Amino acid sequence: MQINVNEITSMVDDQIHIVISGLSSGSILKIKLNTALPWCPSLEFSSYANYIANSTGIVDLDTAVPIEGTYRHAHPMGLVYSLQATAPLTQDISANINVDHPMFFHFTFETDMQTESLQITRLFKTDDIHITPIHDSFNGQLFHNGDKARKMILMLGGSDGQMEALSLLAAPLASRGFNVLVIPYFGAEDLPEKLEMVPLEYFEKIFHWIETNTLTQMSDIYLHGTSKGSELALLLASRYPQIKKVAAVEAHTYCFQALDGLMSGNLVSSWSYKGTSIPFIPVDNNIFFEELKKDVKNNVPFGFASTYKHSIENATNREEARIKIENASADILLICGKSDNIWNSYDGCQEILNAAKTHTYKQDIKLLAYEDMGHPLPIPYVLPIALTLKMPMNGGIFTSGGTIEGNSDAQYDSWKKTIAFFLAS
Repeated sequence: MQINVNEITSMVDDQIHIVISGLSSGSILKIKLNTALPWCPSLEFSSYANYIANSTGIVDLDTAVPIEGTYRHAHPMGLVYSLQATAPLTQDISANINVDHPMFFHFTFETDMQTESLQITRLFKTDDIHITPIHDSFNGQLFHNGDKARKMILMLGGSDGQMEALSLLAAPLASRGFNVLVIPYFGAEDLPEKLEMVPLEYFEKIFHWIETNTLTQMSDIYLHGTSKGSELALLLASRYPQIKKVAAVEAHTYCFQALDGLMSGNLVSSWSYKGTSIPFIPVDNNIFFEELKKDVKNNVPFGFASTYKHSIENATNREEARIKIENASADILLICGKSDNIWNSYDGCQEILNAAKTHTYKQDIKLLAYEDMGHPLPIPYVLPIALTLKMPMNGGIFTSGGTIEGNSDAQYDSWKKTIAFFLAS
């Protein structure tokens, strides 16, 4: 048995291509993958698949269809995207996230006659990328290699408020040729405790720092926003002309009510400017609880998308709460899943495109919409999708939407296109 792999050491967002040769024609090859998150080594994940060697004694994971296993269709990363926890989740995987240490993929290859093993190293960042804590008029982390001429991306996370989790995106993105700044916008020092009345003027300090500090000194600013962070990114772009590119993942066209965790909070906006609440769509928790009762009774996984959809339909201030994207000076890349079950981002992105067309938007704007994508992390092959696709909650099963394979393929395609979008002149 000979095992050929394109790269023994690779970035976490790269695909792996493995070909096994020297097998007996028609023989069965069993492959198992084991791994763990480097900051959470006690939680193990595994996947497996069985294949039949072709007439020349080869199993090529790009084209081989498993006859049994944790995934069903030919795919070079099938064993990776189908990883599942080997024991119930008993710890917070978002705690103590660290991108300084790589992931290790441990493959075992077994036939009736032979067993071989292979370890592949997966890097979160290249050796030249430094992580510099920023303690200025704001707190954050800059992922950079010391070249201030690199394009500058400000990264905005979602409603979980986990700045540390953003390093899973920022480190690989910086390794592709950018300076990436991650910051909190609530739940931190001198900021609102919850995602409520977040002051937009806070970002004016950050923009000033990006333009004047010795590490970046960039006048053009790019934004990458995910989920609630994409709402914020589009809102900022509509108000600040120095923002020249926006990648908005799982975006929406409206400003919404403040959040208290996953649920709606006080009846004020998520955003404010100089103490004044930005116009917003109220999101009625009662709609969610009614939908939850039905879904739990019918044993159907539930989410929040229908709550947002009905809240928008019930709102009388939709135009007032709409983010005026036509006022932006940025090229915009919208990314969403048609199966998003957190909120109806596909509907929101369609409305953004319609507004851009109606107002003859002068910059480039493009939508990447994926049929079987829900609301996953934007980067592929980092967190096993099974972790967040479905989970017990409120007496039922919560789902963020889509399928494991659909989410994985959408992550890979959209992430590569996001990098190309930011690299383009």
